[in-house]
Amino acid sequence: MFVSLTRVHAKAVHHLLRNRLPDVPYSATWKDIHRAFELGQVERRRLHFTPQERELLRDEARRRFGWDLMNPLPNEDRIQAAAQAIDEKLAPRQPDEGFVLAKGVLPFMVAAPTLPNECALRVPVKHLDLAAICNVLVVENLDCFDQIHRFALPDRLNAALVLYRGHSALTRGTRQLLQGLPALVPVVVFADFDPAGLAIAATLPRASHVLIPQLTPDLLAKGSREDFHGQHKESKHLDSIELGGWQAIWEEMTQTGLSIKQQHLLAQGVPLRCIAR
Repeated sequence: MFVSLTRVHAKAVHHLLRNRLPDVPYSATWKDIHRAFELGQVERRRLHFTPQERELLRDEARRRFGWDLMNPLPNEDRIQAAAQAIDEKLAPRQPDEGFVLAKGVLPFMVAAPTLPNECALRVPVKHLDLAAICNVLVVENLDCFDQIHRFALPDRLNAALVLYRGHSALTRGTRQLLQGLPALVPVVVFADFDPAGLAIAATLPRASHVLIPQLTPDLLAKGSREDFHGQHKESKHLDSIELGGWQAIWEEMTQTGLSIKQQHLLAQGVPLRCIAR
């Protein structure tokens, strides 16, 4: 049976082999490994291995990953891992690690190109002059990031560095950049008008403002009650933290009980206003 295995699975096997463990908890990770290699016996929610089965697991994993998992895993990027192993994903560094997807006013340490509105650059954070940044706008959704020039933004954001919040390693790059900003630089978050969007703003480093729409009857008609109520974890989190100037926004969201997406704001040309935390 083919089962997709990742660095997480390889680390689990490495830990078992290096410590010569006779058994491990039958977790989701070990269920995947058990299905992939069909080795070990499940008893009382633990996966047990004989010494012979551990050696077979070592051999099968070596064939699968191209790496002897008795040894420490590769610790740099995927190119370096590919020079030694079959599975380049054994490397801990993802391709987007240390990068942001950015547009707007780009503060490069050298002369920067002027980009058309529709274009963005994937940039290593280390190549940006963070001290030269005056304003940052972080956008939740990629299609809205691409078309940010079409939104009815406040004038104060005309000279902003615009970042896509991203996922996984790109999100870490965004957080890395925000944490390195000078103390007084405003960080404006533009997300969906719903609990998940406000929770994104509340958990981003240095976030000082959010963009919210003017709620018109036409816009409210596009909102989803189902999506709003599906975000109960985010709602619980927002109820448990200090929101400061965003408390009124959360109360308004709660009263409307709707999830309104960024795409609807653009489709209807809704004006946006900036609210400080």
